[in-house]
Amino acid sequence: MVSDNNEECPVCKMSEDLKTSRTKGKKVYTCQRCGIFSISDVAILQEQWKEKSTELSGWLRERHERGIEIQTLTPSNLPHILAELPQHTPLEKQLKLLESIELKTHYPGHKVYINYEFDISLAWVKNKEEFVFYLKALLERGLIGDNESTSNTSSQNSLNMLDYALGIKPFITAKGWEYLEAKASNNTDKVQVFVAMSFDNELNSVYENVIKKAINSTGYRACRADSEPDLGRIDEKIIVEIKKSRFVVADLTQQNSGVYFEAGFAMALGLPVILCVNKDDLKNVHFDVRQFNCILWEKNEEDDFKNQLETSILYNIGRRN
Repeated sequence: MVSDNNEECPVCKMSEDLKTSRTKGKKVYTCQRCGIFSISDVAILQEQWKEKSTELSGWLRERHERGIEIQTLTPSNLPHILAELPQHTPLEKQLKLLESIELKTHYPGHKVYINYEFDISLAWVKNKEEFVFYLKALLERGLIGDNESTSNTSSQNSLNMLDYALGIKPFITAKGWEYLEAKASNNTDKVQVFVAMSFDNELNSVYENVIKKAINSTGYRACRADSEPDLGRIDEKIIVEIKKSRFVVADLTQQNSGVYFEAGFAMALGLPVILCVNKDDLKNVHFDVRQFNCILWEKNEEDDFKNQLETSILYNIGRRN
């Protein structure tokens, strides 16, 4: 790795403390804001992803912080990544920031250094002003404290200084730990829905035109394990994404053993699972699963399948506003 003050990160445009190395056809960046990632020479030249650079920076940093492997960004996988990048609400960004502080915390009461320039990606934000707003919000809500907050007066002074200081050393308060634990156990706030199904090309239109649209129309966001191809261990990603989901839609068509595992794993976590299968494949469904209600769908009847799935989501889960 070498430092080059004349070069900047292609994603967040930071140059401070940037380190790079080159291998055949790609470049590896160690960026204080985005983390460690590699990107192909061809992908760097493309313009399509630059409008979502803030979200991409947050996505890269989150995976870096959580130790999730990220393989090289290329023209073939970037469109899939960009299409699936979420647009987080202000409350969701606050939670992202609080969870990031939790990851850095070694023990209760541990003060974690947060740098405004380097760490804005922890909250998936565009600039320092937005980042400071969320830090203030967490302080005002009593979810974090800081090294100056020994009284109400000093706490207010700390809030006023946030705009000018280079950083802060927050710690998660007792109320913050209670909030994080409640969030982890409360599934109703989650917006993501994991879709377990065979990755066969014949079923791609079923996912894109039916399942994904039905989920989105009820206020949730569909996620399928192959939406980010070649970005690390698929089994690790599946487990992480199921845990982040409000419920699971499992299509048993083609009897993929992985789909059965994913549905079973979700059930073990206590997540609702909506099952569906192509009518012609119903006879092949494992007998242990036949006791559960299953939406039957037919080719060329996409509208009917979409309506059935929407109805099942609204009846069993409810609309997310």
